Amino acid sequence: MKKIIYSLLAISLMFSCENQDDHGVDVNNFNGDTDVAYYTNGSSGTYSVGESSDAYTIEVGVTGLSSSDRTYTLEIDATSTATSGTDYSISNMSVTIPAGQYTTEVAVEGIYAGTTDCGSNLILNLVGDGVMVNSQYDLFIIQLPGGPVDISGMYSVTTTYSTHDFLPDFASHTIASTEVLSLGENTYEIEDFNGGLYSVGPYAAAYGTFALPLVFTLEDGAITWSGQTEFWGTIELDSSGVNGYSCGEITISWTCPGYGETGVSIYTPL
Repeated sequence: MKKIIYSLLAISLMFSCENQDDHGVDVNNFNGDTDVAYYTNGSSGTYSVGESSDAYTIEVGVTGLSSSDRTYTLEIDATSTATSGTDYSISNMSVTIPAGQYTTEVAVEGIYAGTTDCGSNLILNLVGDGVMVNSQYDLFIIQLPGGPVDISGMYSVTTTYSTHDFLPDFASHTIASTEVLSLGENTYEIEDFNGGLYSVGPYAAAYGTFALPLVFTLEDGAITWSGQTEFWGTIELDSSGVNGYSCGEITISWTCPGYGETGVSIYTPL
């Protein structure tokens, strides 16, 4: 029995080696071709752009050697959201793999002033003779924080409630205009922490509640707070939700353990 297993293993290894090119790539992945071009480092990546960041390199390779240079073209896919000259620059939209070589690199230079903390996608199609079918690279380009961000100002806020005494009534509420106040570096106050549930919602009539503020800190895009209270206990950060500042919006996920009120408030700048 062991001899049979070893024989089958040897046959499997033999076919495995025969189906690999000189670069160790399984040619069965390339629609039967034995010498094709492709993005060697996968199909996607993330490029975080700071005030002084190195270029992001994408490697283009072939599955076999050639005695002559091979040149391919990079084309921006129609679904790409990154803008050349704003988010990034590429010095040459053609790439050449020299004779006797397997790979070459594409350098993408991020432009710090043009990128945002929302990010954008640069989608590059590799085009030319012998290119792997659907050879595409999706590069997500996002700006690194360059220092403290002042988020004070006027916002509209929509709160969606997952738990309170009067659901399914008052399941969500929008306050058309509210102010986020700056209390000093990285510290802010919102006027109505649960977006109207206690001030204009059913709690006001039933329990005599009113708007309560929340003071929080913002560091590297993340919101935290401690020591905040409401009528029946503490106001806690809901760690299972989003708490942060991104793309100009403030998202605060809060919960009140005293009686279980829970909601997510999203602040959109006016």
